[in-house]
Amino acid sequence: MPSPRPQGTALGWGIAVGLGVLAATATLLANLLLVREFADAPRPDDLLFELLPYVSPARWLTVVALVGGFGVFLVDLVRHDGLRSSRLPAAGAVFALMYLARAVLTVLTPLAPAHGDGAFVMEPQQYGMFPSGHVGAMTLLLLLSPPERPWVRRAQAVLLVLMVLGLLLARGHYSIDIVGGMLLSYVTVSAWRSWTVLRPLSRRTGS
Repeated sequence: MPSPRPQGTALGWGIAVGLGVLAATATLLANLLLVREFADAPRPDDLLFELLPYVSPARWLTVVALVGGFGVFLVDLVRHDGLRSSRLPAAGAVFALMYLARAVLTVLTPLAPAHGDGAFVMEPQQYGMFPSGHVGAMTLLLLLSPPERPWVRRAQAVLLVLMVLGLLLARGHYSIDIVGGMLLSYVTVSAWRSWTVLRPLSRRTGS
C-alpha cells in the first residue's frame, strides 16, 4: 500500500488540529456557561446508584481503561501502519467532532456533577455530565479498531466495561450519561463515514 503524500498528511493533520481547537474552545465556553447559569442544576436520582455500592477506589478504573485503550490503539496503529500512519489524523478528527457535539449537548442538558471523588482522579469539575466524554472516548476507540484484528476490539470492549464499572461505582457519571456517551460516539462514527457534508473532511484526513 503506497504511503500517503506529505502534503495530504499535513492537510489531514491541519484539519484534525483545527477541529480539536474548535472542540476545546466549545468545551471551555460550555463549562463557563454551566458554571455561571446553571449553578443550581438538578442532581437526578439514579437507580444504579441505589443498587450498586459506592466504591471510591473504583475511580482508578477510569485511568486504567483510558490509558489502556489509547495504548492498545496506538500500539496496533504503529505496529501495522508505522509512525506516520494516515489513520491518526482521521481518528483525531473523529474525536474532535465527538467532543464538539458533546459541548453542545452538555448545555442542552445541564446536570449537577454526580461525582463522589471525581470522574477521573482529580477534584470534581463541572464540564457537563450528559453525555459522558470518558465513555464516548472509549467507545470511539472500540469503533475505530480494525475489524480484521478482533483481538484489538476485544481488548477495547473489556476496557470499556472497566470504564463503565469505574464510573458507576465511584459515582463519576449517571447511567444516562454512560448510555449517551456510547450513542454519541456511534452517531459520530456513522456520520463521519456516511454523511455527505463530512465527506470532504473524511477524504482529506485519509479515511
